[in-house]
Amino acid sequence: MAPAAAPPALATVGLREIEEARARLEGRVRRTPTVPAPEFGPLRSEGLFLKLECFQRTGSFKIRGATNKILSLSEAEAKRGVVAASAGNHAQGVAWAARDRGIPATIVMARTASPLKVRGTRELGAHVVLHGNDYEEAHQEADRIARETGATVVHPFDDPWVIAGQGTVGLEILEAVPDVRRVVVGVGGGGLISGIAAAIHGRRPDVEIVGVKPAGADTLGPAMAAGHVVVGGPPRTWADGLATRFVGELPFRLMTEHRVRPVAVDDRTVARASFLLLEKAKVLAEGAGATPLAALLEDPSLAEGGPVVLVVSGGNLDPFLLDRVLFLGLSAEGRLLRLRAPLGDTPGRLAEFLRIAAEAQANVRQIVHDRDAPDRLPGEVEVTLELEVQDPEHAEEVLRAYRERGWPVAIDETMSGRVPKGDPPLRA
Repeated sequence: MAPAAAPPALATVGLREIEEARARLEGRVRRTPTVPAPEFGPLRSEGLFLKLECFQRTGSFKIRGATNKILSLSEAEAKRGVVAASAGNHAQGVAWAARDRGIPATIVMARTASPLKVRGTRELGAHVVLHGNDYEEAHQEADRIARETGATVVHPFDDPWVIAGQGTVGLEILEAVPDVRRVVVGVGGGGLISGIAAAIHGRRPDVEIVGVKPAGADTLGPAMAAGHVVVGGPPRTWADGLATRFVGELPFRLMTEHRVRPVAVDDRTVARASFLLLEKAKVLAEGAGATPLAALLEDPSLAEGGPVVLVVSGGNLDPFLLDRVLFLGLSAEGRLLRLRAPLGDTPGRLAEFLRIAAEAQANVRQIVHDRDAPDRLPGEVEVTLELEVQDPEHAEEVLRAYRERGWPVAIDETMSGRVPKGDPPLRA
């Protein structure tokens, strides 16, 4: 049942506000599991935990803050409805919370938003407007709609009610892992990490909070170094949930107060992390949810001195990106081998070439038989062979088998045993 009047305005966010938010959200959002992590490549699993917000209603933590904000509205405000701008997860959170209270919601999403998230938002009953090329342009349109209609803007991160709702994640972490020493969180506008920091430091000020940004959207590190919010250019990252040009003013103040440690990671490592979460933990994580593990893959020292909790903030991965994530992950794990070789253009020669791969127990993933390669002599063709192998050691065995039999094979160095060099982000 909706409240009869709005609660008093929040001036800041601390432990009390977050505990009140949890009571308000009881029965409306899920208490998501915190589970021991498996081994991820060289990382030890001992003392490593995953906070699975990807199992939340609507697939991400965003429902917590959106619901807390919408429940704070007076009856008069609720009748005028709400409007929000979002890359997708906040959109679904606002749509769900508005439907739960029985009020109208308009969501502005960038034209580049994930079709999965656009469809999910519409299915929850919200009116979706596609506008602009990124979150900032969508946000400007949402503000314009709010001025025209009188609807309340539900900001995705720069709002104390939203931050308090997100902070309930921190309370659950403390209860699941009471001796936690470090919490690693992906950062877009900063609402989640600032709420988690306020909740955890309200009880355990000794816990280190690490905020992870994709390198192509990193305004957190520069902001922390400058001592004020820094506005960046258009984000370039496939982790669309973190693709903001700046962190919010209130989140930044809270992150500074709680001494958040900023870290930036490469998009390719984020893809590898998403792949490992799927393969090892059986967890589907979108880019934003995989960034904490990516931070540990790039800096394993973050896994030391545990217990360490990684917040898997969302699982709304666009199916059209999944095959790309799998490709980059397999490449990074050294389980794809691409070879090039000239072959005589005679019957049976290609079969001989492929027989060696079969004898070495390498499976053909793709083959290109190019008769028109400009650097081939007459009577020669160039073959590019992409193989599935067990690990980098198996790849070396396959390569050795070819060379011992006199085949002049060359490794495609752009992808063998690591992610492709110079490969662009999955979504610019």
